[in-house]
Amino acid sequence: MAQPEVAEVAGSAPTTTRGIRGWLVVSIATLVVIGVAVVEVLVEDRIGPWTGTALVCVAVIAPLITRHGDRSLPAMMPPLAFLAAVLVAGQALVEPTGGSWRTREAVMLIETLGANAAWVVAATVASVTLATIGHLVDRHRSRAL
Repeated sequence: MAQPEVAEVAGSAPTTTRGIRGWLVVSIATLVVIGVAVVEVLVEDRIGPWTGTALVCVAVIAPLITRHGDRSLPAMMPPLAFLAAVLVAGQALVEPTGGSWRTREAVMLIETLGANAAWVVAATVASVTLATIGHLVDRHRSRAL
């Protein structure tokens, strides 16, 4: 009898926590993007369409599989995941000569991020849109109960 009394005090039915925790989804998605970037650098000597496609894919999937309370985390993930991929895989793209290490690193970052900005923007817009829709659906479901 203690459980029904607790449910009455709480005032609503317990919510289900379907989905994966946000930090885990973001970590796995970031590792996938880094892995694709490393392979692309090794095979094609650049970070480009394969990494961008992987970024958009994980940006679409991440908000769909994340717990409803954590959906804002994957929405912030695409720019950070791509930056992490560029910082890790892009080290093979840094020119060995010309200028200081900081200058070469900055040139690599600007060239790679600039050439792939459309992928990052598309992934971010998709992720934020899906997270927002998920929040609205969750709000509608909670009002319906």
